[in-house]
Amino acid sequence: MSMYVTADHALCLIDQAVAAGEDHHGSLRSAIREAFASNAPVEHIATRARTSIADVLSVVNEMYAPAF
Repeated sequence: MSMYVTADHALCLIDQAVAAGEDHHGSLRSAIREAFASNAPVEHIATRARTSIADVLSVVNEMYAPAF
């Protein structure tokens, strides 16, 4: 099994996280990061996550924030 997630699968993970409601243990944030890492279009990620492109980019930027 590949350790890489396809963009379609990552978008489905976003759908599942949204359907579950509250972002339990960061599952929506994690799914957003997975989708971005799998090259899903940012517009699609935002639509599926029911949020803005700016919010998606904010979540993605957290991946690159330095840990002090």
